[in-house]
Amino acid sequence: MSELLDHFYGKIYIENVVNHLGITEAWCDFNSSNLKFIHYPDCQQLVLWLPNPQVKYTTILIKDAIKNDLIYNKKVSDIINGSVQIILDTLFIYPGDFVLQILVIGGVAHEIYFSKMEEGEEIIPKSEVLTVMDDTDHQPIIYKDGFGNDVPNLDLEMREKTIKKTINKVFRRLEFISQGREGEVVYLEGDTKLHFYMEMGGGNCIFYLNIPSKEHWESVTKFPLNEREDILNFVAEGTQRDQASSCYFIISDSEITYYKKR
Repeated sequence: MSELLDHFYGKIYIENVVNHLGITEAWCDFNSSNLKFIHYPDCQQLVLWLPNPQVKYTTILIKDAIKNDLIYNKKVSDIINGSVQIILDTLFIYPGDFVLQILVIGGVAHEIYFSKMEEGEEIIPKSEVLTVMDDTDHQPIIYKDGFGNDVPNLDLEMREKTIKKTINKVFRRLEFISQGREGEVVYLEGDTKLHFYMEMGGGNCIFYLNIPSKEHWESVTKFPLNEREDILNFVAEGTQRDQASSCYFIISDSEITYYKKR
């Protein structure tokens, strides 16, 4: 069979996520914010962010939900990017219904049920249809004051802000600008861009990124200080993956420095 015939370009729809270990003080469940499907005309990827440290996981399996055939079997340690991200090329998955299982020692921790469509097919899964119908049956309550004016629904506003923020986090990305021995790493989240100046180093230091200190983080970036560590880890790991796979990095208060592995 030719390579072209081994590739299936239909879109993937996530149907359901099931957790088997439950939320405890030391364990987090997998949810929809931990994954996204990226689809282009000539390629596609399923991106997962593990909710717990990758060392706690053993294997990722993908099974045909109807035939129960195993079509993918990889150790988490062999496919992890950075500390929690996994990117799966899904062109090999043929149209049908599947379950992706993330295993720990002793059993299954998380399961993601999804469908792969035929190329060009745009069928809305039942789970999405039910969600839309449910929303129409439960419109938000509109409160009025004594003069008949609408009173702001703070709960609804907070929910909408949370949803928007979650979506922005899922689809955040990096861009790289090179200008000889210097350049920039650009962090994009929603409508916000953060520019990290990049300069080549010397000796065992290959290059480094300037970052705002904790003291100036909020005034420079407009992001709250409690998001600083997460953003810097995303920038450091993404830059290592895309620009410096042969290096390791160290994050200090003012720099992310990349050193050549010995």
